[in-house]
Amino acid sequence: MGNVILLIIGVMIGYIATAIICVLKFFSNDEDIRAYVIWGLGSFSKVSGNQVYTFTGIMICLIPLSFLLIKTLNLMLLGESYARNLGLNVRQSRLYVIACSCVLTAIVTAYCGPIVFLGLAVPHLCRTIFQTSDHRILVPAVTLTGGALALVCNLIARLPGFEGALPVNSVTSLIGAPIVISVLFGKRKNEMNETI
Repeated sequence: MGNVILLIIGVMIGYIATAIICVLKFFSNDEDIRAYVIWGLGSFSKVSGNQVYTFTGIMICLIPLSFLLIKTLNLMLLGESYARNLGLNVRQSRLYVIACSCVLTAIVTAYCGPIVFLGLAVPHLCRTIFQTSDHRILVPAVTLTGGALALVCNLIARLPGFEGALPVNSVTSLIGAPIVISVLFGKRKNEMNETI
């Protein structure tokens, strides 16, 4: 399956999800719509104590499974042909990686809302800090750095002076957007240097 087809499938799934959400919002009362909007802005404050225990239990089971994919991810860095020659079933491995990523993302999003830029910015930040693409270092580093950065953003969002708490997304965007922009400019600069 090509990258373009995968991208189109992702966009179509997004449209279907948006359509279902619009129908549900149409038949919902004002209180439910307000709760949905707050969830959509990203918030850790709505997670109760019992939910934290459930969330922690699920993550304790699932995060070690993602560590089992480290060797697969390192082999995939070599390219499809090399990975296939080393005995890796590339198609099956991709499915495992995508499934693991989707399940972990879906669970976190269900509890906290869509916290933007952390999943996009933190891996690039860790690559820059540790100067490596080795997933034996990156997977634990991204896990710890992502959690620490989310906590810092949540603390900033709850600083005194704001009524209640700001949405976490307002803080993560201010931190994550410059990182993503710098990565894009860095890649562009490297491509230009290679052509010269």
